[in-house]
Amino acid sequence: MFKYLITALLAVSVAGCGQTPLTRTLGDAFGWTTDVDSLNLNPNYAYLRVSTPERALLMVLGYEDTLPDGPVQTWYSQAGQVLQLRDGRLHATKGFPVDWTSVRYQDLPSWDGATRRPRTRFIRYRDEMPGYRIGVFDAVTLRTIAPPADARLSGIDPSQLRWLEETTDTALKGMPSARYGLSERDGRLSVVYGEQCLSAQFCMAWQTWPAKP
Repeated sequence: MFKYLITALLAVSVAGCGQTPLTRTLGDAFGWTTDVDSLNLNPNYAYLRVSTPERALLMVLGYEDTLPDGPVQTWYSQAGQVLQLRDGRLHATKGFPVDWTSVRYQDLPSWDGATRRPRTRFIRYRDEMPGYRIGVFDAVTLRTIAPPADARLSGIDPSQLRWLEETTDTALKGMPSARYGLSERDGRLSVVYGEQCLSAQFCMAWQTWPAKP
């Protein structure tokens, strides 16, 4: 895993040279900051814009694993946070105020299948830190929705994407629903934007970057 992290750090340090001002450090380019949208990035690498209501950071793709139940991408920040996405959905996190250290799904529909139905159901299990909550069970309902006006989407009109919303019983306890904006690429739907609350107090959003519908 360490060799991929080195590659990720080099990707951003290279991007920080040339067109980017010399005063813009690696930490500026890769850590919590307010100007990530204006950075000039190396187009040879894949980036993810991750945000909370207060701030945004850039993460770089370390590697992708092809697994029987879907590809898992591992993204790194310069500060050490790790975000794993399985086909655009949260798979695991590390280094955030709340972490879902492992997420497992049962009867998970494909994105294409989900958009062809008014609603579908599946099961999610997750381990959560802090608190050592293991095997938390969620029954999830996935449904199509109109483009939301309050998504933390940057550089793209929400109407350019197709939208799905996930709700669980935990929403009754103050946890907002998850939402996904999808676009058709290479003949299949893929996630351009996703948002998920890991607790009632901590929510995050991720978007493929630079912005492209």
